[in-house]
Amino acid sequence: MPDPRRPVLRPLGAVLALLLAACGVASRPERPAPSPAPSAVAPPAASAIVLGADRPPAIPIVAAERLRREAAVAAPPFVLLRPGLEGRLAAAQAAAANDGRVQSAAQTTTGQRLLAEVMAVAAARAGDVPSALASRCPPGSCLRVVVYVYPTNTTLTAIVDDRGQVIDVQALADAQPEIPAELADLATQIAIASPETAQALGLPPDAAMATMAATKTSLAGTACERRRHLCVAPVFTWGEQALWTIVDLSELSLVAAATWTEQGGSGRRRAESEATLQDAAVAPLCDTPATIERDGWRASYMLTSSDGLDLRDVTFRGRPVLASAKVVDWHVGYKGAGDERVGFSDAVGCPVFSAAAIIPYALPTLADAPGGGFVLAITFRSPNWPQPCNYQYTFTATFGQDGTLSVEAGNEGRGCGTEGVYHPILRLEPPPADSLERTAEGAKAPLTTEGWEEWPGGSDRALTLATGAGPLRLAPMWRDAERAFVYWSAAKPAEGQGDLPSIGTCCRLDAQQGPEAFVEPAEPLGRAPVLWYVVQIRNAERARCWADTEIVGGVLVPRVWPCGSGIVISSGS
Repeated sequence: MPDPRRPVLRPLGAVLALLLAACGVASRPERPAPSPAPSAVAPPAASAIVLGADRPPAIPIVAAERLRREAAVAAPPFVLLRPGLEGRLAAAQAAAANDGRVQSAAQTTTGQRLLAEVMAVAAARAGDVPSALASRCPPGSCLRVVVYVYPTNTTLTAIVDDRGQVIDVQALADAQPEIPAELADLATQIAIASPETAQALGLPPDAAMATMAATKTSLAGTACERRRHLCVAPVFTWGEQALWTIVDLSELSLVAAATWTEQGGSGRRRAESEATLQDAAVAPLCDTPATIERDGWRASYMLTSSDGLDLRDVTFRGRPVLASAKVVDWHVGYKGAGDERVGFSDAVGCPVFSAAAIIPYALPTLADAPGGGFVLAITFRSPNWPQPCNYQYTFTATFGQDGTLSVEAGNEGRGCGTEGVYHPILRLEPPPADSLERTAEGAKAPLTTEGWEEWPGGSDRALTLATGAGPLRLAPMWRDAERAFVYWSAAKPAEGQGDLPSIGTCCRLDAQQGPEAFVEPAEPLGRAPVLWYVVQIRNAERARCWADTEIVGGVLVPRVWPCGSGIVISSGS
């Protein structure tokens, strides 16, 4: 395999030819490639954040949305429903909306109705259902209804069985689902209609200039963070710069504009069709786990709605090594013109049924590892990568001949700025353990209750689990990470055993990365601890976490400067 430290050239012709030939799945509407503004009009110099007027623009689409919301809160089931669903999906939506647990979450203790909206109704895939419900939801039998309660920033996930009965409702506070296309379009229209956007651009914007409209964001010091509102970030690209607009979908207004980030110079190449990413060859992996049996290892893996690839039930020569490993979110934060930080919460997932914006463009691969063993790897890509404001993430598991398992989250740019900080949230669920202890600077300390701590980059800290088959040691694979926040929590179905919505905020540099919500207040760990590993990696143009294009053989091909970090799981204390 190539050295991950070296720039990587990846010709795409053969891959695209296979995808185009095999594609047989209906695709989502293709996002337009970002259009540069007229070169005759120069963008303004980077400036401090400009706050919006904090009121919805007077445009028909906003007026219609307000009326739609008012009507939903005034009449049963008091939940804003997704329009135009076919019979079974509509019935599941109605059952979930009328369920007592959903109704309770969508009102105050005094009975005042809270704005709640069904964000998605789809088949409950194997990766979306907690293991405790698997026997009640054989393939194709259950549906999954995701409801968002705006005032409390709570995501509800209801599982509806084939009889139309709601068999489970899980609520996660301070968590936001992927939004439907209608809300993404609404956010773009709000940004276009707001005078602050036109003032910052120097001309009236149009929808073709916007990208990332469906990606959730949070901007420190604004209503999005203070009030925990549902905000998204249409980005208007202009040459080597990007103008951020933060749209509050809770208030239907522009929060901020005129926050410019530098993107660096780049060649341009023709964008791939998003339809090619929805290849029929990938679809089965969204429903049915694939199995690996090689060199003493046994494992399964499958694609989830928004938690990427879930590596499951890993054993080595019959010994349990890992119950689950997945990257539940990619948080990406950038430094704006002042001290403010802007960014995204990126979801990666299945291209067929998921609302995730960054999806796999090919099946996972298995290859020999240098020095023995093998590697399972998958790549998730924005459709216009490596153009600015497009991303490519990787998930890699290396199975060693000695029983060592390495799990790594990788980033291959390009992003929306040259001063980005990437925070992959890696969730690891080990096998049951009798005890957990932490090693730091040679000293060991038992961990009996939930908690967290910061690990300095390059340190030799580790966690050790005492399992029935012997100890397992989990140590950081630092690579490009400057530091890590490590959390240990008790395993709970609502905290990642099924698909997780986005947790935390995108851009903070302290311990508020999302998993802290699962350890505060601290509870006893028990025998089923879950470990959350969140590193911080800074990108550098043409050095790390970056991608660009160059001409090879007369055509533009991507060139990658990768970065990454992860965890190594091995036997021993």
